[in-house]
Amino acid sequence: MFAARIVELADADIADLDAVLAAAKRKRDEADLEIAAVTAVVDSRQLFHEHAQSSIKAYLKQQLNCSGPDALRIKRRARLFNQHPEIADVFGDSRIAVGQVDVMASAQQHPRAGDQFADFAGLFLGQAERLEHDDFADAIKHFVVQADQDGSYADQKFHEDQRNASVRVDDGAVRVHASGGDPLRSAEMKEIFDRAVAVEAHKDFETRRAEHGDDALAHPMPRSADQRRFDAIYAIFVASVVAPANGKRPQPLVNIVIDPTTSLEVLAKYGLIDLTDLDLTDSDWADVAKVDPTSRRCATSTGVAVHPDVALQAMFAGSVRRVMVDAHDVVINMGRTQRLFTGKARQAAQLLAVRCGFRGCDVAAEFCDVDHVTPWVDGGETDQANSMPLCGSHDRRKHSEQLRGRRDRHGRIHLIRPDGSVIKPLNARDPDWAEADDRQACPSTIDAAGRTRYRMPTAAELGWSVLHIDLAA
Repeated sequence: MFAARIVELADADIADLDAVLAAAKRKRDEADLEIAAVTAVVDSRQLFHEHAQSSIKAYLKQQLNCSGPDALRIKRRARLFNQHPEIADVFGDSRIAVGQVDVMASAQQHPRAGDQFADFAGLFLGQAERLEHDDFADAIKHFVVQADQDGSYADQKFHEDQRNASVRVDDGAVRVHASGGDPLRSAEMKEIFDRAVAVEAHKDFETRRAEHGDDALAHPMPRSADQRRFDAIYAIFVASVVAPANGKRPQPLVNIVIDPTTSLEVLAKYGLIDLTDLDLTDSDWADVAKVDPTSRRCATSTGVAVHPDVALQAMFAGSVRRVMVDAHDVVINMGRTQRLFTGKARQAAQLLAVRCGFRGCDVAAEFCDVDHVTPWVDGGETDQANSMPLCGSHDRRKHSEQLRGRRDRHGRIHLIRPDGSVIKPLNARDPDWAEADDRQACPSTIDAAGRTRYRMPTAAELGWSVLHIDLAA
């Protein structure tokens, strides 16, 4: 049957295949919703005892022949839908994916943060529709850290205390394993590894170009990605015992992205500032602290959650750069260290995101190009509000396919095709835009190649107030 279906779809174009995939996703989501409904009833009525099982998890493992972790995820979904039917309705419409549901279900049943989940369930539901899975998971993770600061700090301290590493050789093959550690050193190690992998990739690029010249892109790389990662680890080991020529080792730079509210809270917590000096009443401060917990950020630029207390320690140590952002993730202040790179506008743009701005791409933002949302030739400004990281491939694709960027009311940038369709997940609704796409105010022009170019409003035309980094500092 599967082979026959492959034959039926073999000659379909991508639009038809997208439609088939969207329909299949709806059926799968409806099936998952039905399984969750049955699970909720069996769970609430304790009917699993009828099958001589002591828990709903054991019942699901028996009836569905699934693993323990899968059964646990189904149980959590059922309890989430039972307590928040509005989430079930949106999932039933196939507007969010099961992965986003599982992230919310885990947060809703967190032993301490779960008590606050209901206050923000509607907000989280909107975030689940709008954000990519990994970005949404990071946002919920920040919510849990903020809602359970004592527990989150204890967890991070536990991992630090339980840090461990080993290097073993079995039959000539090496096995390297490390676990635990504090979030800052963990992020630093990941930064070192990523840079080492990038160096190995650059070597392969140069080797391939030297061998094949202008036809290099048509040939495979000399090494696979797995091989480059191994060679990167080896290079790190060797570098640890080789003295650099100038006697100084290059050190990685870890950026902590923190929002002003969180930074003020942790400073006030330890008596380093007096909130009364900020001219805010208790009710004002309560409103500031309560708004959208997913907009609260205290993490490395690569997405590793950092407890505010740890961030405060880093502020004093001076070895980690702080990056403060506003509610739309626009960088408003960057601390300085002796390792500060040049070109702060580029750095600030890369810090606005963890990865490439093209949906589904996992290239880290620090390895991306920085592209103008509103093109430079159309009056786009070179600042954080008009920038988005795009990997080299998607940067070129954006221009070759005449894609344009547009902000939604939450500040997130979406890419739009020339026909006006938004690049988004299947069955998802269009974003809630910051401003109407008024083509009278944003006329199109024809460039020298005969392509249509649309001019989107500038930040000033939209009425946004953006605090820029002082590039001369």
